Amino acid sequence: MNWMLIAMAVVAGTMLPMQGALNARLGALMLHPMQATLVSYIGGTIACVFVLLIAQASIPDYKRLASIDWYLYLGGFLGAVFVSGMLYLMPRIGIANMLAAAILGQLVMSVIFDHYGLAGVKIEINSSRIIGVFLLLAGVYFLQR
Repeated sequence: MNWMLIAMAVVAGTMLPMQGALNARLGALMLHPMQATLVSYIGGTIACVFVLLIAQASIPDYKRLASIDWYLYLGGFLGAVFVSGMLYLMPRIGIANMLAAAILGQLVMSVIFDHYGLAGVKIEINSSRIIGVFLLLAGVYFLQR
């Protein structure tokens, strides 16, 4: 395992509570959680365009976008559901409880995806992975207690 990549993933993970806290505050200023989600995605879109300009890469054209299988657009839909869930839940259950529960859900789904090779990587479910899921479940329990 490349520990540098793991460290980068940890750093990327630190962005989630910051995003959630900002979005929760944004949600309090909007009339509906989906309005705050839209504003958040506008910020993300601006960031993507900025990076594409700096990288001298082009914005995808209509033909390329139209050729993409419809279900691949569900990633953005699922992201919007997640962001909206964070907007709604964080002010009610707290950032740590929300993220611990969300990470538990992510881990369970990731183990399933890995086991069946649904993302191109096949890693069998084993006792070590099952114990890891149960330890995170215990962590969620103790965090909310």
